Parts: sequence; C-alpha cells; structure tokens
Amino acid sequence: MTIQLYVWTAFLVVSVLLGIRLNQLKEPEKNFFPKFLFYSLLGIVSFPIGGFHIPIGFLLSFLFFPKQNSRYKWYGALLGFFFFIVLLFVPLFDQSGFRAESQQIGIVSVTDESFDGMTAKLLRRINSDSIKLDRGKLIIDRSGRVQSAEYLLMVERSESFQQIRISYESNQLSYEQVDELQKEYGQAFFEKLVDFEHMLNTVREPDWTEYTDKVKAPLIQLSYDGLYDMYTFENESMLMINREHELVKFWLQREPVLANSIQLVGLTREGRGSGERYTILYNYSIHRREDLTKQ
Repeated sequence: MTIQLYVWTAFLVVSVLLGIRLNQLKEPEKNFFPKFLFYSLLGIVSFPIGGFHIPIGFLLSFLFFPKQNSRYKWYGALLGFFFFIVLLFVPLFDQSGFRAESQQIGIVSVTDESFDGMTAKLLRRINSDSIKLDRGKLIIDRSGRVQSAEYLLMVERSESFQQIRISYESNQLSYEQVDELQKEYGQAFFEKLVDFEHMLNTVREPDWTEYTDKVKAPLIQLSYDGLYDMYTFENESMLMINREHELVKFWLQREPVLANSIQLVGLTREGRGSGERYTILYNYSIHRREDLTKQ
C-alpha cells in the first residue's frame, strides 16, 4: 500500500466521520450528508497545468457557495483543500510514485564523459540500488554522438517493482513510469534480467571503432535484450565481447551459452536498415572454456 493510497483512505474516513458529526449539529436540511461529502471532494480536486497542480475544485467552491448550513459545508471544502496540500508533498516521501518529467541535458556522446553524465543523472532520479534492464535501444552516429536512446527498466522498491521508461532525444532526457508489479508477481521475471549498469558498461568498454569497423552505415543502432537466455551458433554474423573488450567472432559453435545479447544494426540517414546486422553476446556463462581471447 503506497503513501498516496494511505492519504486517500484517511481523507475518506475523516470526511465521513466529520460529515456524520456535523449532520448532528447543522440546521434541518435534506440530504446534508451527501452535500457535505460533495464539498469535501470538490476541495481536493486539482487540475495539472505545466507540471503544477491548480486547486480548481476549491476555487469552484466559492462559486457554488451554499446559503443553508454554509459554515459546515465550508468545513468540507477546507478539509478537501488540506488533503490536496498533503498530496502535493507525498511524491517527496513516496518512492512508489514516479511522475513523468523531463530535463534538458545537452549533447551526449559515448566517446566522452557526457554519456557517464547522462547515466549519473538518470540513476539519481530513479534512486534505487537495484535497477535492471528489460530492453533498450541506442541510435548513434559514426562519431559516437547519441541521436536517441530508450531504456525500459525494472526498478525494485520496498513493496513492488516499477517499470520505468527512460528516453533521450533532442538533448532532452525524459522519465515515465509505465507499470507497477507487486513483488510476488514480478520477482521471477526481475531475476532473469541483466543489471542496468552492467549493460551500460558494454557500451563504454569496447572502443567505438570496434562497432564502426563492423558497420559502414552512417547510423548505428544497438538494441539490448535484458533477458538472460540460451544461445547457440547460427551464422557468421554472431559476435561476442571478450575479456579485452573486443568484438570477436562467436566461437562456441557446438556448445550453447547463457548470455545477454545486443543487436548491432546499420541504419541509413532516413532510419532504414542498411542490411548490416550482427548479434553480440555479453555477460555470458561458459562452463568448459575460459579463454576468451581472439579466435
């Protein structure tokens, strides 16, 4: 149960109890109790404008201010407005609430510290010690400048797993929560995903020329699958990242390997596939052979 849900429960309970009590004190009036609850709900109603919440309901209560038992109904509107103020501060204390927002961060390139800076910003915003990748996609030009990025993350909180979408485009980093799963429903899936920071290291560790030497297209797309899966040799376009952080041919032609994968695809300036495509394995588990040098 989130803090926000506790606040709404408290609001309903207090409104009902106060309405019952005031119903005993007010002047004779038909249907006073539902009218009191209406003014309480009106006081808490807000309307978001540019990231700010305007207490539109409380303002409207001045327009519909009643004549009969006006003082007691005014108590209801004030009660709703009080809980409106409380709800404004809930996101500061409630990790389970994740509001959509964005921030300008400038140009990002995988070849300098700006990529680390973007990573640090989003990790601070998410604020969790356990973040895993569901899937992701990076589109980068040949110089290493990020054209766009999108990550779908699973974030562990105290009572649930949040699914959060992070996107970067036009120098703007955006955050949005798209789903939330209770621990008992999301635990098994969460455990099969790769650690987010581990995935990010696969972008930084190989020299950028390792990617550009494989793909001649003007744009390069890296699509990440966060699920740890079984892979066997398929064709000459399968690669792996070795311990020297180099892209080498996938040499396990008979034995299956548990790993995470990256799809390396060449794109034209218009965003169409150039026909260049590789599957890159990383974070692999090999039981027999430990020599991961060039083959």
